[in-house]
Amino acid sequence: MNKKLLIVLALLIAAGAACAKKMKSERASEWHGLTESEARSKLDAKLPSKIPADKRLMISDKVVAKMRDRGVISEDSAGDTTDASEPAAEFADH
Repeated sequence: MNKKLLIVLALLIAAGAACAKKMKSERASEWHGLTESEARSKLDAKLPSKIPADKRLMISDKVVAKMRDRGVISEDSAGDTTDASEPAAEFADH
């Protein structure tokens, strides 16, 4: 009976570890591919409102920088307002 109990216990531990790994992967994938502004807004929603705004910004900057270094988030394209299909205004007359 002891061997059966040990086998069942080992199976339960293995199942728990597999479940925890899957949950961690799903949590990480919900952040993957976001733009920087989307990640900042999502992070801001998760931080408690008790934290002062300047500290929230500092935390957000550090987290987004790490995520960018690891390739989790992509750069915002909001800064680039020129459309690739149209020539830039400075070159339009030339």
